[in-house]
Amino acid sequence: MLDNEYWDESEFNFFNTLEDEDKLLYLYDLMVGEFVHEYNGEDIKNVFEFEFEEEPADNLRQDIVVSFGLDGKINFLGDDLFVLTKVSSDMMMNGLILSDADVSFEENQVRLTYTLVGEGYPISLN
Repeated sequence: MLDNEYWDESEFNFFNTLEDEDKLLYLYDLMVGEFVHEYNGEDIKNVFEFEFEEEPADNLRQDIVVSFGLDGKINFLGDDLFVLTKVSSDMMMNGLILSDADVSFEENQVRLTYTLVGEGYPISLN
């Protein structure tokens, strides 16, 4: 067993001092850890050779303007209706009670308007 390239003498002696269950866990950690690619017959150099094409962070951010009117309305103004509904649903999960959704389109932007009914307990676990 000492002739194996994976074991040196001190590690093998340590392994022999372990109980059977601990030996099993030790071998499992080795197989899941640093030697898993060799165990699966893969060349470790080829396993991690991939590239991600990331979009610039500027393209991911969308500005949204939220305003509360004196007439009891809450307005969400932005570029994408999906993002506006996501923001409004998050606010509802945090306790706002909204009703009467109205969507309008203004100069390349979307306005989502709700009637603000009140505030309740958050239903979100965040």
